Amino acid sequence: MTAPSSAPVSIVLVGIGGYGNTAVTTLLRNPLRQDWQLVGVVDPVAEKAAAYDELKSLGLPFYATLDDFYKTNKADLAFISSPIQFHAPQTCTALANGTNVLCEKPACATIQEARQMAAARDAAGRFAAIGYQWSYTQAILDLKADIQAGRLGQPRRMKTMALWPRTDAYYGRNNWAGARQSPQGDWILDSPAHNACAHYLHNMLFLLGRQGQASAAQPRSVQAELYRANPITNFDTTAMRIMTDDGVEVLFYTTHALSKFYGPEIICEFDEATVTFYTGKRLVAHYKNGDTKDYGTPDGYTHLKYWDSIAAVRGEKAMACTIDAATPQIVCINAAEDSVNNDIAEFPAGLVYKMGVPGKQIRVMTGLAECFIKAFQANALPAELGGYSWLRPGKVVDTTHYNVFRG
Repeated sequence: MTAPSSAPVSIVLVGIGGYGNTAVTTLLRNPLRQDWQLVGVVDPVAEKAAAYDELKSLGLPFYATLDDFYKTNKADLAFISSPIQFHAPQTCTALANGTNVLCEKPACATIQEARQMAAARDAAGRFAAIGYQWSYTQAILDLKADIQAGRLGQPRRMKTMALWPRTDAYYGRNNWAGARQSPQGDWILDSPAHNACAHYLHNMLFLLGRQGQASAAQPRSVQAELYRANPITNFDTTAMRIMTDDGVEVLFYTTHALSKFYGPEIICEFDEATVTFYTGKRLVAHYKNGDTKDYGTPDGYTHLKYWDSIAAVRGEKAMACTIDAATPQIVCINAAEDSVNNDIAEFPAGLVYKMGVPGKQIRVMTGLAECFIKAFQANALPAELGGYSWLRPGKVVDTTHYNVFRG
């Protein structure tokens, strides 16, 4: 089921604009590696991509759709970096044509799509991996191995806060940023928790996986608060509490509606140790007996997922982040929408102001950063602490047998 060890792995690039340029530059900056070969590009607007001229100069064939590619071509591996609403159908198409897949995060929009992707993988006998870059780093994998071995004691709580401003140019860069659905009715559910900061939510669940390297904790329940300051159809701000099937509390706080970056700040609490991570620093375990263990940093290794996928096609290793490992994050996103009955709270207009120059302005919610930092420190959802008239609690959603997102 793998390419011969002596043959280069043939790769089709699906989506080369935006984040897709990361795959392009990773490959083209390593032209002397002999284990891969580009065989085609799929992108209906490829000419708008930064790497278009360089890829065109290589003599590669370009296609508008994956179906068009497979009419005349084939590939061992697909790097899929298209908009969220295309992840599931393109992954299934690639698998049906015998191609292994590395799909960018998030895996897809809904739990039912994730199930379809897993079924397509099983039918094809190929792999379907998701590009959560931290999941392929030694720092995360070593920490996960120590958690599974019980070296830090039982996990009790993990929490992450990533407050990342985004400008109006970010929301105007395409027709799906911040959208719940496409004009055709396809689910997108774009948000900081399901795009820019999705890897931090996934990372906590991934670290708590019990079944080997490529596993993640399953959510038992989800409670969320969803808000927005920007003129979008989905949320740009959320706080979530997830209880895993092992009873571990997972807290997540993220927003695009503030004036300056904060985080990611990560704190993982165990019976015998606390693991911390702050921006620009490292994952360090602080044991109650005074010992420490430095796992290094998971930042700066985005390229690993691409090289790992090539090695996996050649049968040299297994992918750390499969569609199964990425699915719990999808459940959390779907259940978060259900937690507020798909009714996202608008921040009061009088408390939202714009900062920056026209075209690069940020909508800032007054007091939001302070509110979230206070909640993070108290291990609480903001509405539980109160103090702000705009807070709206969500209900607890049972996700034990969560199989369909209806919206």
